[in-house]
Amino acid sequence: MGLISQVIALGATALILYVAITKLIDKRSYERKKQQHGCGEAVKYPHSEPFIGIDLLVKDAKEHTACIYLEEIQHQYAIYGKTHEVVFLGKRMIRTMEPKNIQAVLGLNAKDYGLQPLREGLAEPLFGHGINTTDGEYWQYSRSLIKPTFSRVEICNLASLEFHFKRLLELLPKDGATVDLQPLFSRLFLDTSTEFLFGKSADTLLPLPAEEGELFIKSFDYVMEGLGNRVRLGRLKFLYRDPLWFESVRIVHAFVEKHIDVALEGEKQRKMNGGTEDEKDHRYILLNEMVKQTQDKLDLRSQILAVFMPSRDTTAFLVANIFHALARNSTIWTRLRKEVMAVGSQPLTFELLKSIKYLQWVINEAHRMYSISDNNPRCVLADSILPTGGGPDEKSPLLVRKGEYINFNIYCLHQDEDIWGPDVAVFRPERWEGLKPFWSFIPFGGGPRTCPAQQLVNTEAAYVTVRMMQEFAKVESRDEYPWTEQWRIGPHSKYGCKVSLTPA
Repeated sequence: MGLISQVIALGATALILYVAITKLIDKRSYERKKQQHGCGEAVKYPHSEPFIGIDLLVKDAKEHTACIYLEEIQHQYAIYGKTHEVVFLGKRMIRTMEPKNIQAVLGLNAKDYGLQPLREGLAEPLFGHGINTTDGEYWQYSRSLIKPTFSRVEICNLASLEFHFKRLLELLPKDGATVDLQPLFSRLFLDTSTEFLFGKSADTLLPLPAEEGELFIKSFDYVMEGLGNRVRLGRLKFLYRDPLWFESVRIVHAFVEKHIDVALEGEKQRKMNGGTEDEKDHRYILLNEMVKQTQDKLDLRSQILAVFMPSRDTTAFLVANIFHALARNSTIWTRLRKEVMAVGSQPLTFELLKSIKYLQWVINEAHRMYSISDNNPRCVLADSILPTGGGPDEKSPLLVRKGEYINFNIYCLHQDEDIWGPDVAVFRPERWEGLKPFWSFIPFGGGPRTCPAQQLVNTEAAYVTVRMMQEFAKVESRDEYPWTEQWRIGPHSKYGCKVSLTPA
């Protein structure tokens, strides 16, 4: 026993020495790189629990639950600076809203930063690998499946959007009664996105929607809320064990897998016919294109769900936010409607919608005022330099090390008074006249990982806004509350978008 004890003691001593020497070498390397690049240190957040950062995690969680997180995170940046350091699950994290730093992370040095170490496993069991959760070769593979679609769909999908918009019109009161547009817009874009992805709409806008579609929309909404909680928990995601969430995931899977089976059978028939397409249906259906490249059902399910999440919520919440603002600004409504009505009976094409300048300004201002994305974390994959945020004046470069985290906040960036002026809290589309903000305005991210659906989202939002203005001469707010955040993956209006509509 004495010999064994001595061996254990020697082993423990050697391990302690190894860890201590490694840390010393690492610290000297860090200081040498800092000096080489003229780097400073960021202001540190005053944690009450500075080892894991549980205090800040609890604080953030409470603020999300209380629907005051966006206000509080702006307050935090105002106190500790536009770039500051916090502890996140035991590791250093740099929080920043500086455009130069965001450009470095997303653009100039994008290879040094990744998502996979942070997001891998967070979406399970909803989906595994996908365009939103991976880096490197698998991300490139996922993007190759999806990106070509969005280079053409902004034009060819408008006929489908018009079909479903007419269904939406049937549900809108014409007598001035109050209507909440947000859930109706969510149904509209659920129907269009399921038709585009699967070739068959969920048909939730029908007067008597199918039971399957109703169950799917209810389950999917609950899945998104739970997924947002898991994302915010990070590596503590195992603490989220809601049985109803897992049952909702099962329902979503069953809905998607049914369509995958149909697509796989269709691809089988296509190959038997010598690779020729069915001439009866010329629609572009994403799942049908995907099964030409892979027949792995799990892979297909993951890829489709990774696309479906933003394709439904992003556009619906954007359009709801546009009408939240328009209903409170009759002058803006009047000016925009005048420009919309000037197009007359011309077909609403992608090019025509882009040419209505004030409409584009309104869409940009809605993105800026009500950002659908807020925090965007990245893991540092290789030692890298942030251009600013270090030193006493917070202007020196900042060294970040492999394994640490960066978190840039799009909402705070879009609410920065130094960029947008003293009226930053005012919805004013005119500010966009001649404005090209580049890295100060990134509703869809930037660099290699820019959201491939940005043209689709903006085009569909423009189309629905124009069609609503063609059908209605006036919109008035019936909301009792100001815009208040509520959370899924990102924020949306807690109280919806309640308005009164006057037919044209």
